[in-house]
Amino acid sequence: MISAKLAGLFLALLLIFASLGLVEARQLFLNVYVDNTNTKQVLVVGNVDDPVGLPFLNSSEHIYEENGQLYAVTDSLLEKEDRGWRLKLPLSGYYDEYHAVFYVPGSFELKEINCSRGLEFLSSTYNGSIVLDVQGFDLTDPEVSLSYRAA
Repeated sequence: MISAKLAGLFLALLLIFASLGLVEARQLFLNVYVDNTNTKQVLVVGNVDDPVGLPFLNSSEHIYEENGQLYAVTDSLLEKEDRGWRLKLPLSGYYDEYHAVFYVPGSFELKEINCSRGLEFLSSTYNGSIVLDVQGFDLTDPEVSLSYRAA
């Protein structure tokens, strides 16, 4: 009974802090395009309320941000594995809404998909590309990792 009261009190305080603007709610909508060559280049395009939780921006070659719009080319999201590649997108901070779509060229096949707790994904193919659509709500430090290799 005591834990239910504490949980209710915590929820009430969280709602109060959120209404006062003390808990910052952030949204993230990204499209992540993997290059079809072995250059490790990834194009990230989308919209984010606050780019501070995107560590890959620190090593991006080209960055354009305006009014929440993001355009970045980076090589920090991909690493070479024995017979393929691993794309890893770790973010820091709290996101009340997360939506990322990953596009991998159709000349590759997915080997493994890992998402942090609270994220759900749907994979499909479209226009010759593998598409991984990842969504979640009320997340802290979300991370997506996928491995792929030449088909």
